[in-house]
Amino acid sequence: MKSLLKNLFLSSLVAVLLAGTSLAADTTAKFKVTGMYCDACQTKIQHALSKTDGVKSATVDLNSGSATVTFDDAKVKPDQIIKTIEKEGYKAELEKKS
Repeated sequence: MKSLLKNLFLSSLVAVLLAGTSLAADTTAKFKVTGMYCDACQTKIQHALSKTDGVKSATVDLNSGSATVTFDDAKVKPDQIIKTIEKEGYKAELEKKS
């Protein structure tokens, strides 16, 4: 009986933990990026963002001076994305988050 209760408890615990990890939602945020002046700048930022753990996709647009990033908000936060862009030599700020 103890073994059955123990297994039931452990199964429930695993189910709760798995459900918790699946609750982490993908978030899409748009960042204003300044300092880009050519296609290489755009490519450099996009590459750095795509290598960032937790970033699902990144689209950088030279013409609008923006970066749209979809990320796992349990792994990376907007301020870390800004730091990644700034590490490449550009300025960034959060425009909007959805």
